[in-house]
Amino acid sequence: MGLEYDFDIVTIAPDELESETVNSEQPEGARVRALFRDVKTADALRGASPKIRKMFEDAGFGLETRNCGVPMGYYSPQHAADRDRILRNLFANIKSQGLKGEYSGEFDFSDFLRHIRTAQPEIGIVRKEPLQQSKPQPAVPVKPDRRTVPGRIGFALGLAVILFVLLKYLAAAGAAP
Repeated sequence: MGLEYDFDIVTIAPDELESETVNSEQPEGARVRALFRDVKTADALRGASPKIRKMFEDAGFGLETRNCGVPMGYYSPQHAADRDRILRNLFANIKSQGLKGEYSGEFDFSDFLRHIRTAQPEIGIVRKEPLQQSKPQPAVPVKPDRRTVPGRIGFALGLAVILFVLLKYLAAAGAAP
């Protein structure tokens, strides 16, 4: 099975950005980065040659992952402009620097391009399961499991047999209780 090339556009705090990845086209307060949703895809990009990684990072992609809850094959329409700008930067980097002879590992550019062509904005998509934040559950004291009736009877019979054998042993040894 191939990699999933869905990515989300996320806002990055200025202190999280490295000075070399700052893109001068973006307004000062609205730094964004494209992050793949699938860890395996981000790992595949990290495993590619340094030149390919740099092309993606210079365009605005990050090497970490984040899933904003958008269904596969869709992207958030409010980030369409940032998405287009990042992709234009990526294609400009590829055109100017070229990919020929570079090791891409598991990252498949044809699958990535196919995903970009087929991805659609999430308009009117109803999720099957609503996205919920997990709330910490209060600690419930754990009670030991009670034995079932057959378990209790078995335990009592086992104890009786052990006691009977012990009394027989003591009687054979000549000691009386």
